[in-house]
Amino acid sequence: MSEVASDLNARREHERAKYLELAARPESIYGSTNHGRHAVPLVQRWKPRFIVDFGCGRNEFIRHLRRLGIDGLGVDFAFDDADVVKPMHATGLLDGVADVVTCFDALEHLLPEDVDPVLAEMRRVARPRGRFVLSICTRPSRITALGENLHPTVRPMAWWLDRIGRVGAVTERRAMGRYIVGRFSP
Repeated sequence: MSEVASDLNARREHERAKYLELAARPESIYGSTNHGRHAVPLVQRWKPRFIVDFGCGRNEFIRHLRRLGIDGLGVDFAFDDADVVKPMHATGLLDGVADVVTCFDALEHLLPEDVDPVLAEMRRVARPRGRFVLSICTRPSRITALGENLHPTVRPMAWWLDRIGRVGAVTERRAMGRYIVGRFSP
């Protein structure tokens, strides 16, 4: 393994340690917020057969969809409540498995060099021209772990839209601009 890859893996493990520390706090409900709850009606209108939610935390969004009869999986690298406990850049899921890919307030938690690989993984997991719904926080986290901010990639929305544009086309912004909606490129 190269020194650069080794350093990146060490930094990824450090980021993961923050969430493991948060999850271990007795009073912690971190990761339990359903940041996608306002996107549910939109997703329902699309009538997807299968959804993959990246950075699902404790998997509240997918659990909500299952109660509505929509199947899916949540992916997260730190919470055992996820259906797939793996990093977002390497889910191990089959190509083209999802009609819709979602990711709510999780991309900013990535290291900057993992943003493009994660967006590529989302496109790979989606069916050709599959849909996406994303939300991204563009400011530092109010919550810290191990004495550090939880958002290593704080960038303006224009930066994020440029990155997203490399894997798909944004078709609209919803809920006062909170959700970024679009389709992946084939």
